[in-house]
Amino acid sequence: MKKLKVWGLATAIVLFSGAANLAHAALPNCPSGAVKVVVPNPPGAGGDILSRLLGEKVGAALGQNIVMENRAGATTTIGTANVARSTPDGCTILSLTASGVVASVFLDNLPYELTRDLQPIAGIGSVPMALAVPNDANINSIDDLAKIAKSPGGLTYASGGVGTLAHLSTVRLLNALHGVGNHIPFKGNPDATQALLGNHVQMFFLSVADGRALEESGKAKILAVTAKERLPMFPHTPTLIELGFDDFAPSLWYGYLAPAKTPADTIDQLYKAFASAVNDPQIQEKLKNMGFTIDLQDPVQLKAFMAEEAKRWGKVIRDNNIQSGS
Repeated sequence: MKKLKVWGLATAIVLFSGAANLAHAALPNCPSGAVKVVVPNPPGAGGDILSRLLGEKVGAALGQNIVMENRAGATTTIGTANVARSTPDGCTILSLTASGVVASVFLDNLPYELTRDLQPIAGIGSVPMALAVPNDANINSIDDLAKIAKSPGGLTYASGGVGTLAHLSTVRLLNALHGVGNHIPFKGNPDATQALLGNHVQMFFLSVADGRALEESGKAKILAVTAKERLPMFPHTPTLIELGFDDFAPSLWYGYLAPAKTPADTIDQLYKAFASAVNDPQIQEKLKNMGFTIDLQDPVQLKAFMAEEAKRWGKVIRDNNIQSGS
């Protein structure tokens, strides 16, 4: 598994359609005339931006048009359920995030079982998170944050939904601070960001690309990042590990899944198409702008990684008795 680290600020979204056949064998023509990528998050979220960025090259490698469909809501489960019950022909695939794995661990009575009803295609990589606070709040350090968390009212924080990585990462942080928090979940990260900017919450974990944009605009302060080492885009901002929070480096990761029983040769074609897109120099340059660490995983590797993530965050959920309405 090869890793390539690239950093920067998101600046472009590529709208796309497939092109002519390349070296990889093309999928059969899809009934709708295109491969549909279902993003279980709102437009503008990380998975949406990434999928649009990769789409043109993926479509070219497959000899297919690519269309996007945002099916947000219920902590990614609405869009995931849609793909799980789709025809297993390679024509409908899911954009998966860490939140999708977490949802499969803590939500009851889901209309699908993630590892039974879907199968991995490719893992793409991840983006560290930035710990953001309102610019005009009197919060300038982790120590300031700790004092609020230990106060009678506790810390009010946002997330893009119950069970999202921002939610569970804040729970982990509050445990380490020996403090308490009031969780305000939203339908997605854009709404949570607006709550932060409106001073309705005191902190929010968001992607480093979004964090840098807010900091440069003077709308928020970034107290720390969740990377394992300092980032070029935040040279003066410490990591949480630096600040004494051992092994605290959760990241927003992204991958793609297909319905179970999709033929193995189709999965292989899809994987090769994503690998071709990720290895394209133009795509890599654009991924720099998203603060992205490319970590291409094949189906076997992504399956193992998903199992590790389910175990890791499942422990956080159990230890903190997190319920779907938390």
